Amino acid sequence: YIAAGSFEDAAEAQQVATQLSGFGKTEIQRSEFEGKDWYSVNLYPDGHGSLDDMLQAAWSHGAPDALVVRN
Repeated sequence: YIAAGSFEDAAEAQQVATQLSGFGKTEIQRSEFEGKDWYSVNLYPDGHGSLDDMLQAAWSHGAPDALVVRN
């Protein structure tokens, strides 16, 4: 899957997830770090594109630090 990024602002995370929703299944996970809430956006394949395509999409749709996570 693609770890698109972590954001302090929930609205920014939602905006990135919305922009990426056409490229696969998006998920936002909330976590707390040093007393602050962080929102991580992940993009999962839906059978229509490769991880490379999804990574390129993330880079060009508001997630320039996105990276591939292999389980």
